[in-house]
Amino acid sequence: METRIALPRPPTEPDPPSFPLLASLAPVLGAGALWLLLQTPTVLVFALLGPLIALASVGDGKRVRRRRRRQEQERWQSELARVADRIDAALDERRLALAADHPGPRALAARPPHDPHRWRRARGDPVEVVLGTGALPSGIVVEGEVPAADPFGIAAEAERLRSFAAVLRGPVVVDAREGIGLVGPGPLALAAARSAVVQVLDAVPPDAADVIAPDDDAWDWLEAVPHPLHREPASAVRVVGDGLEVTVAVAEHASSLPRECRVVVRIALDEATAGARSCGPEAIAEREAASAAATLALAAEHAGIRRAGGLPAHVDLDALPGAAGGLAAVFLVGDEPIELDLVRDGPHAVVGGTTGSGKSELLLAWVAAIAAGRSTDEVAFLLVDFKGGAAFAPLVALAHCVGVMTDLDEGGARRAIESLRAELRRRERLLAAQGVRAIDAATGIARLVIVVDEFAAMLQELPDLHRLFVDLAARGRSLGVHLVLCTQRPAEAVRDALLANCGIRISLRVTHEHDAVAITGTPEAAAIPLAARGRCVVRISGGATLTAQAAVASPAHLARLVAGAAGQPRPPRPWCEPLPVRLPLAAVPTAGGSTAPLGPAPLVRLGLVDLPAEQRVAPLEWRPALDGPLLAIGGAASGRSSLADLVAGQLGCEVVDREDALWDALQDARQRAPLVVDDVDLQLARLGEEQQGIVAQLLARRMREGAPVALTARRVSSAMGQLAPLAELRILLRIASRQEHLVAGGTGQLHDASLPPGAGWSRDERIQLALPGASAARREPRSVAMPTGRAAIVLGPSVPLPALARAAARPGQPGDVVAGTVAEWEAAWGELDRLRADRPVVALGVDERPLRQLLRHAPPVPPMRGEPAWVLEGGRFERLRYPSSEAGGTA
Repeated sequence: METRIALPRPPTEPDPPSFPLLASLAPVLGAGALWLLLQTPTVLVFALLGPLIALASVGDGKRVRRRRRRQEQERWQSELARVADRIDAALDERRLALAADHPGPRALAARPPHDPHRWRRARGDPVEVVLGTGALPSGIVVEGEVPAADPFGIAAEAERLRSFAAVLRGPVVVDAREGIGLVGPGPLALAAARSAVVQVLDAVPPDAADVIAPDDDAWDWLEAVPHPLHREPASAVRVVGDGLEVTVAVAEHASSLPRECRVVVRIALDEATAGARSCGPEAIAEREAASAAATLALAAEHAGIRRAGGLPAHVDLDALPGAAGGLAAVFLVGDEPIELDLVRDGPHAVVGGTTGSGKSELLLAWVAAIAAGRSTDEVAFLLVDFKGGAAFAPLVALAHCVGVMTDLDEGGARRAIESLRAELRRRERLLAAQGVRAIDAATGIARLVIVVDEFAAMLQELPDLHRLFVDLAARGRSLGVHLVLCTQRPAEAVRDALLANCGIRISLRVTHEHDAVAITGTPEAAAIPLAARGRCVVRISGGATLTAQAAVASPAHLARLVAGAAGQPRPPRPWCEPLPVRLPLAAVPTAGGSTAPLGPAPLVRLGLVDLPAEQRVAPLEWRPALDGPLLAIGGAASGRSSLADLVAGQLGCEVVDREDALWDALQDARQRAPLVVDDVDLQLARLGEEQQGIVAQLLARRMREGAPVALTARRVSSAMGQLAPLAELRILLRIASRQEHLVAGGTGQLHDASLPPGAGWSRDERIQLALPGASAARREPRSVAMPTGRAAIVLGPSVPLPALARAAARPGQPGDVVAGTVAEWEAAWGELDRLRADRPVVALGVDERPLRQLLRHAPPVPPMRGEPAWVLEGGRFERLRYPSSEAGGTA
């Protein structure tokens, strides 16, 4: 990377002062003018001032020029000093960066054993070795031109800065894979070779390569390194692994070096040369090399990497022994298999590990090891995976598994809290029934292990769950509930209230030391290399830490485990599956009663209700005789009309979805007949003020008298003021506005504008309505035919006489059919009241208000869509079936 630094602007030579010609001539000309005017010779003396002024001006110009030249020189020196400071800072930064990238043998040996940067070399990367410190290109370019004319002598200073900035002293590095041959006096070459070998072993992890060393006392210090060591008669040290071969050789002459050494370094007391490069040699004593080897051994132990007889890189769960008693399981291997028992060592556990460290494999192996050899009467598992549930997919079919909780939202978290608290209450009741205080003394109660992956992510999204897990941790031991909490960030997620009850603590590789310390009390897990998947540090009940390798449960092992437990009964589930989005009516069981529509106590199956506090999903039913009227409120596409079809289909009645049909239904003499009204708020809004009051009053009376009445509405409108309080069973479907949800009687925290169709709330419990088998019939408004014979006809504006009244008499004239406009009937005052006593009154195209004014003491007019046409007969208005062809007289 190149850094560019600009030189300051060069100093400029001030221009020479000009001669003051006019200032010099002015006194001479003035003296001549005075002499001509005054004719006095003495005034000619003033002419001498011209030369004096000229001399003075020239002298002053030279003084100003010298001052400006001195100022330019001072500016250049000051700015040049600042440039020099910038160059020094840039060189220091480059030196620090090079020292950090290539620390050398002594700096490597001084790093702590748990340094996470050790052994992070990827396959195929160079194995860099520092030969010494020498001159290197700095990458710093000093820009700027120096003028050809150099009166100030600045060129030398600029060139000195350029030369100073171009070179720095830093580590001279070679790739050890090329093979390093060190030529020179024996002690010096051997000291440089020790330096190179220490650097190679610090770069290559012990489980990635073997060391082949000469069978010579000079290399005995290699006995302490953690790498597999082989001694044989040879003249070079070789580090050999998968895709890697490094050779470091020592000789007095280059011709004695092995041919693998393509980098030949000639060592002298104060200089080492490799080709055209020279440097001060990097050499260490045998004592320093032995200390570095001990540091590497300690680092390997902290990282869980050992030499022969140490930890394997892979352990199959099939190869480990089983365990009995409590919830004992063997799924870790240290110097020998490690047995962990949640009952004895727990009651809870926390597992930390970053992405790729092997958390999911460890959890699968742990669950499989506990389930092996135990029945569902002894142990059950509830698995929680906030990443989507894929981690526990192989265990879903296991008979011991009572559920998988995944991707919880706010409603799902509330459901989980209620379900798990209900599980604690259930266990308390079982213990109380047996007269014991703890599960250890009880019989017939299976222990429940709750395994949570991505615990920190879950708490970040759903912080309310933390209180639940603290409660579970505090009461779990006596009730037989055990937690295994797994997270990438244990320092943030697992707080003291939880950690105090976690006797088992396992830390796989973590990114930061404070995460490792938060779990096991030591930073060792932060030094586990990236390639050591499943390597972990274990601490049990505050004891000493152990380094272990987690076993892996193969797919075949898990398949055998699932198949072996297939015949066992499932344990009681603390967690029921969420309600389905689509629910056929056939999938809704009947809790009791009769579903016959004509029975004395009809029962309507509505769907399912989720009861997490009771750990069950129950049928949602409506018994009109016991539950009273039903009101369902929901926005567009929330399932209102489907609910109306569902209820009407089971009650054997029609759905009323028109205001005119609703008017007719309420006039029906059968007051106990079932009534299902869809969008009652919309129907009331379409009525006139008087009609609206009549319909609301009649509907309220029907609801009070105990008739089976089911209503749906988009919202609770003001016209429903006396109807809504009478609905004893209220269902709230999806409502877009939180305010309307509250007005409808809902609880603010339960409002959810994303509910699917048919989903909602009843008595603050989550429900899902069933889908109707078919759409129910819609009630049509009642109408009568045009009367024949004697009649009185009231015509609206521009309405022609029907065929019945072609020869009709005018108001006030005798005849069987008397027709007239509203104005004509008003002119014949009282005539219409006399005629309607013995004949029907037909009103065509006349609005309700003028008709009621014309027909004093007439009953209310029924609502009607389209062109108004009514007939009043027998003290009651009916809608008239009045085709347009008849109005034209063509029928």
